[in-house]
Amino acid sequence: MPSDLTALRAAVLARTDRRRRLHVLGVAQEIDTLALRWGADRGQAARAALLHDVTKGLAPAEQLKLCAKYDIVTQSWERGEHKLMHAVTGAAVARFEFGMEEAVCDAVRWHTTGRAGMTLLEKILYLADYVDATRAFPEVRALRDLCYEDLNAALLRGLDLTIRLLLAERRTIHPDTLSARNALL
Repeated sequence: MPSDLTALRAAVLARTDRRRRLHVLGVAQEIDTLALRWGADRGQAARAALLHDVTKGLAPAEQLKLCAKYDIVTQSWERGEHKLMHAVTGAAVARFEFGMEEAVCDAVRWHTTGRAGMTLLEKILYLADYVDATRAFPEVRALRDLCYEDLNAALLRGLDLTIRLLLAERRTIHPDTLSARNALL
C-alpha cells in the first residue's frame, strides 16, 4: 500500500497503458485546479484522480474476478458494460488494495454514472474525467469553462451529454445517471 502521493502515482501508473497514463495524469491536473476553485481537499482529489481508472485496462473476465473477490453485486446488464464495471471494481481496489478513505473510494465509484446527492469530491472527479486535456469532443471547451463558473450546471450538462450519447447509441442508461440528473433539476 503506497503511503504517499508519489508512491501511489507510481503504483497506479505501473498498472496502466501509455494512453490511459496520459488521461489519468490529465485528470489529476484538471481535478487539482477544480479542487482549488471549489475548495475541495486537494489530497483526496489527487488520490481519487490517480485511482479512478485503476481497473479500466482489465479484461471483462478480470473485472468479474474482482467482483467475486470483493463481493460486488452487479445487475446482469451492468456486467456487459466495461465502462460501468471499472468504476465499481476500481473503488474496491482503491479501498482494499490501496487503503483509501471512503470519500476517495466513493468518488472513484461514482465517476462514471454519477448519483443523486453527489459530494463535492464526486462532482469534481466526474467532471475532471469528462473534460481533461485528453478529451476532444465538440462541447468539451464549453463544458470545461462551465466547470469553473457553475459546478452544478456543468454536472447537469455532462449528464445530459452522456444521456444523449447513450440514447443515440441505443444503450442502457444507468438508473444512477438519471437520478443524478433529476436531483440537479
